[in-house]
Amino acid sequence: EEGMPEELLSHEYGSHIQEKREYVPPSAEVIAQTKAQVDSFSCASVTDVPVTECEALVALYQSTNGAGWKNNHNWLVTDTVGTWYGIIISSGHVIYLSLPFNNLNGSIPSELGNLSNLQHLDLENNQLSGSIPPELGNLSNLVTLRLLSNQLSGSIPSALGNLSNLQYLLLENNQLSGSIPPELGN
Repeated sequence: EEGMPEELLSHEYGSHIQEKREYVPPSAEVIAQTKAQVDSFSCASVTDVPVTECEALVALYQSTNGAGWKNNHNWLVTDTVGTWYGIIISSGHVIYLSLPFNNLNGSIPSELGNLSNLQHLDLENNQLSGSIPPELGNLSNLVTLRLLSNQLSGSIPSALGNLSNLQYLLLENNQLSGSIPPELGN
């Protein structure tokens, strides 16, 4: 458990039953506001991470209706990704992306697979739908993947078996189907 984020250490796995939340789609206003923010932002001006990492975060903002998040402080406002809510960077790369309980509404974009230095991804307890992108299997430095308590569906991608550093995988309380891929044993 050494090096594990404090909020994970204090979490009692399986000790609480999640109440089913009613799905509330984003309003037309939130969708329009998100689109306007994305259209007016350029990753070319970002100074603290590579453009591809910035673009992955912008894709997340766009696909989950960022204008409707509970907290989107500094997202697509500043040219320093390290000041964006829920993001930690180290040595010029995003290593921590944590947006739990934040009203993300939409799908997880495949572009998140481009965050090659990411160690912690927490999108727990939002309104994420669709499938888990197999591209998350590219995150070879990932230690923690928390996607629990969303409305994710489909099967667990076998590509998650590529995550050789993964120690914590939380997918419960979704609508996933099929068997657990044997590749997760890797």
